[in-house]
Amino acid sequence: MAEYYKGMVRQATPGGPALAWRRPVRWAGNEMRFSSISEADITLDTSRFHIAVPACGTETFLVDGKPFSAQAGEYFIFNPRQHVRAEGFFKTPVEGYCFFLTEKTIRETAHAIGRPAEKLLDSPFAYSWQQQEFMVKSYRLHENAFGQFLLRLRQDLLSGPEKQFIDWDALYFEMAAEFLRAHRQIGRHLQAIPSARTLTKQEVYRRISLAHSYILENFDGPISLEDLEKVAFFSKYYIIRMYRQIYGLTPHQHILQLRVERAKELLRKGHSPTEVALRLSFTDRRAFAKIFKQRIGVSPSAFSRLPG
Repeated sequence: MAEYYKGMVRQATPGGPALAWRRPVRWAGNEMRFSSISEADITLDTSRFHIAVPACGTETFLVDGKPFSAQAGEYFIFNPRQHVRAEGFFKTPVEGYCFFLTEKTIRETAHAIGRPAEKLLDSPFAYSWQQQEFMVKSYRLHENAFGQFLLRLRQDLLSGPEKQFIDWDALYFEMAAEFLRAHRQIGRHLQAIPSARTLTKQEVYRRISLAHSYILENFDGPISLEDLEKVAFFSKYYIIRMYRQIYGLTPHQHILQLRVERAKELLRKGHSPTEVALRLSFTDRRAFAKIFKQRIGVSPSAFSRLPG
């Protein structure tokens, strides 16, 4: 099968104290790359955990023979030793970042997360983590803590001054920690779905997570169960049931939670309760005030006068 691409790939210089890009060289450790591709038909590196984060356009893949895609605002995980090909012809070059984490880094990080210091002192190098695969799907950057970490990294580091000092080891271990925490949470979400078949659990989670992402990205506007039906391709009843099963609250409760948290931010910035109610799609100021006081314990007006 053909192996080629048209475009540009740059590798963050490993070991250097600042962010500098160069032509890729063979490198078996943790790694960061940036690419701008107009055409591709090539096998991707899956010797390590490979995290693709499109910045512009939509990337298309064949993962173990099955088609997938990821677009700007999403990330995608390729597990070690999966067979992955990047394929596509793009009128506008597709740009994105790729992060590679070695299994050793993941294993060492998993060993340390959540363990008391006494345990680490007793067995500092007894890595007992079992190899696991992470669910194959496109994840929204706002969907979980790891996606939010990648978003901050892209904004704060990759868009920052190239002379900025970087502690590469600390960066990759922090990335691995966020990666594991988020995807352990996803594992718990999958376990909450009442099905004996793994593939069924994964498909239910994939579709409910689309509704979850839709809420995260649109909670300040009007959202109906009909909107979520169109996104998740499940009935209203099943969406409510599975959403509560996975996330611990109904879609409506989640929307109100997100709106109240945003309302606190807006009130602290000096916006009036009427402005906040309008911006967050409450029916009126009275409805907003009632919900806000139920959840926070004080009225919006009183909250805006609180110090700090």
